[in-house]
Amino acid sequence: MSPETKKEQRFENMVTIMIASVAIWVAITAYFQDYASNISDNARRRAQQYSIEATKKEINGNIQFSYEWQGAFQTWSELGWQIEAARQNGDTAAENRYREMQASIEKLSPMLGPDYFNPDVYSYPDSYKYESDLYYVEATRLSETYLAESALGSATASTADGLVVQITLLTVSLSLYGLSMALKGRVRWLFIVVGSGIVGFCILWLSWSMLELLARPEVDAEAISAYAEGAGLAYQGRYEEAIEKYNLAITENPYYAKAYYQRGLAYYDLGDLNTAISEMEAARREGLDDINLNWNLAWTYYLAGQYPKAIETNDRILLVQPEVLGMRMNQAISYLAMGDFTNAQAHYDLLIQEAERQVNVARQAGAEPPASLWFYMDAGAADLQNLIDTLEGNRKEWTQAPTVDLVHGDHNAIRNFAREQMKRIKETAVALEYTGQLPSGDDIMLVQSFTFGQITERDADGFITGFVPASNNTIPFGEESFTVQFTYAGQAPQQMVWKVYVNGVEDQSLRIVADDDLSGGSTWFRTFGYEYTNVFILSRGEYTVELYADNKLVQSGTFYVADQ
Repeated sequence: MSPETKKEQRFENMVTIMIASVAIWVAITAYFQDYASNISDNARRRAQQYSIEATKKEINGNIQFSYEWQGAFQTWSELGWQIEAARQNGDTAAENRYREMQASIEKLSPMLGPDYFNPDVYSYPDSYKYESDLYYVEATRLSETYLAESALGSATASTADGLVVQITLLTVSLSLYGLSMALKGRVRWLFIVVGSGIVGFCILWLSWSMLELLARPEVDAEAISAYAEGAGLAYQGRYEEAIEKYNLAITENPYYAKAYYQRGLAYYDLGDLNTAISEMEAARREGLDDINLNWNLAWTYYLAGQYPKAIETNDRILLVQPEVLGMRMNQAISYLAMGDFTNAQAHYDLLIQEAERQVNVARQAGAEPPASLWFYMDAGAADLQNLIDTLEGNRKEWTQAPTVDLVHGDHNAIRNFAREQMKRIKETAVALEYTGQLPSGDDIMLVQSFTFGQITERDADGFITGFVPASNNTIPFGEESFTVQFTYAGQAPQQMVWKVYVNGVEDQSLRIVADDDLSGGSTWFRTFGYEYTNVFILSRGEYTVELYADNKLVQSGTFYVADQ
């Protein structure tokens, strides 16, 4: 055998060994690809199961709670009113009969049991605790397990997809080795080098893929259970206890982003804004970077007076999703609180433009805008009122705004600007809701300050002949309704919209839209309340009434319902 033949034989033997080695490596890679695919498929099947169970638990729980509250408790309450009426009438037999009926209902409803209801202390059952025990905690646990299984399935599916690519590359290297045996000279070594490079790359890649599979984040049932219990406690307003559960969840799983976030919200509800910020930032570092987190984080920065941070956080969302109206309003008020009127004005202008666009898009599609649009517009106006109240030293129990010392610039100018923008937002919301267009024109109706009180007498035709103003603008607790006396001058409007806010939040049931003809006089009355029933009365608190005449806010006034 000639030297040339021996050399060729050695080359072919070498390539044959390399082909056999790569074939073995392909088999190993295929095994791990199948292993990763099985893990992914099983995780996805479990995720689907948990998703179904979570949905079923929540739906069934809501149905059960609705039955307990609307059926059992409401019936129990109505019997209580009958008991009181029988007692006042001296009908002992009826009173005892109604009490027996109450007792029988209590046996049918766990919510009316001693764990959730003590009628001698509270008028209502502890619905939050009952909902938490009934379904909320378990539904949260199932939902979190679903998310964890989904994440595991996605991660292992990505690894499996990478292994498929590796098998493809190894097949290419086999082809290159095979072609090298059909060639002569140095060029065949090029095929050997390239093929070997691919094999070496795949060996490193497979090693990394194996590490990913071995170190994959398994579903941490203990961390999820602690998190769910914390969520249930937070739902009940037991924030200190909730934080302890979130601590357990994070100790078990230091990368649990939602546990950091919810722990931050618990600190927020306790008034510890700096710790809340730290926790929410930790959640973002662990990968939770959605609208909800950034919205709440930016708002907390605003309340803490850290306006540049609030603006930066809002921009993380607004630069990509400018349609998020709530964050746009938070951005505007953050600029305002730091005394930057130019940017505040620019963002309020963008807010109005975006609200108009969303209404037009919905109407053109033959639909109504989402109710959230009106909610967030109203909330933005309320935030401005809260800032005004703070600057006037009139903070309420529900006021959310930075303290006076954290508001920069000319406080009088900020207060006046806030009033202008608040009126603009309110009028825009009413006009868009009822006409689909922005408000235009000047106020056509001049209304004097409201007088609140009670109607005491009517004539045979139903006209009011007696009206008693409330002493110190306070209506005694126990009344079913209140009446607004108003006097106007100027042109009578075509439409009036009345809104009533109780402790800073509109009571939609008291809203009135009227097209009364007011041209026959200058002084009129409008009654609000529950005169149609003997069940409900006005709750205690601060009441603010607003009157919109043809979409322009022409007057507002405040009174109180309290014990006298």
